[in-house]
Amino acid sequence: VVAVVSEDLGAAPDEAFDSFEREPVASASLAQVHRAVLRGESVAVKVQHRGLAETAVGDLDACAAAVRAMGTVFPAFKFDWLVDEIAPHLPKELDFVHEAANCERCAQTFRRWRDVAVPEVRSATTRILVMSWEDGVRSDKRSDISALGLDPAATAALVSRAFAAMTFGDGHVHCDPHAANVLVRSGSNGKPQLVLLDHGLYRELDDTFRLEWARLWRALALADVPGIKESAAALGVGDMYPLFAAMLTQRPWDDVANPDLDSLRRKGNGDTAMLKSYVQRYAREITVVLDRVPRQLLLLLKMSDCLRHLDRSLGGTTNTDVVTAHACADALLADDGRLGPYLRVKLRLLAYSALTAWRGGKRETSRETVEVNVPDQTSGFARDDR
Repeated sequence: VVAVVSEDLGAAPDEAFDSFEREPVASASLAQVHRAVLRGESVAVKVQHRGLAETAVGDLDACAAAVRAMGTVFPAFKFDWLVDEIAPHLPKELDFVHEAANCERCAQTFRRWRDVAVPEVRSATTRILVMSWEDGVRSDKRSDISALGLDPAATAALVSRAFAAMTFGDGHVHCDPHAANVLVRSGSNGKPQLVLLDHGLYRELDDTFRLEWARLWRALALADVPGIKESAAALGVGDMYPLFAAMLTQRPWDDVANPDLDSLRRKGNGDTAMLKSYVQRYAREITVVLDRVPRQLLLLLKMSDCLRHLDRSLGGTTNTDVVTAHACADALLADDGRLGPYLRVKLRLLAYSALTAWRGGKRETSRETVEVNVPDQTSGFARDDR
């Protein structure tokens, strides 16, 4: 740390800052964060591990070689997408000037949101990023959030809304929302406020993809099978759309295609057990889907997994698919001005919310022990196959 700070800032940490805490407050594979004081202000100093940029090239080559070897041994499995996605993003993650630009653009995206905060950048070099210090508790610590007098369910809903806004509105998407990168604190109004950290891993979505992605989610919300097929085809998935839909929604295909409002709910352990069995049975097909889809989509899938984990950590009461559907309807209305499809989505989602509220927000859960029989055909993803 001393060497990197001295090389990039031209002075040792104790000279470059009023004070500098030697013990990091956080450490990860690329960097570690130290608390410091700069001109009387508390700041967070992110320092990249020394020599990482040089070793990263070899790591990428090793990853590519491993993927090629797997392709030779298991030709039916498609893993080229893995290297295709890592290769362009790792150099960006190692450039903290790039991260500073992402941070400032994210702040601009949420400039009108009282309930989302982004650290202010003070300075940046390739290996050192200095930002305003922001307090908060990890977003997966339900008890800590409750201790602040905040509602974990409201916090989970806010997280989903914020990331849906980035995805379908701005198209500049923070793709690493794990719990340590999304802090929670009480805002000035006494409600949850998010603090978004670590802006190294972003995906820029072009408008063509962003709107097709929104059309797919609109079709999923409406159980519109022809619409799902059309958007899945536009995204390169073709006849594997039932598997694709199950992957995205974490629900069986029968539920996805069912227009009944109950089908929007996840059914607990039964669905979870069946989806796990799909992963085991259709592992090859899943790699084929991931190889077919636009590369812009891959990091969004990672983001979705992180968000679902946060939702489960906070009690699992937020239906992230419903939040996503609201955001995609807004994005499509802003693009094409078509009120009919917009109202269809909104009315269905409002009806679902009313039904959920009437039931007291309780979820149905299956028995702890669930026997699962997996269908032979990918298109047979049915709840009856549990």
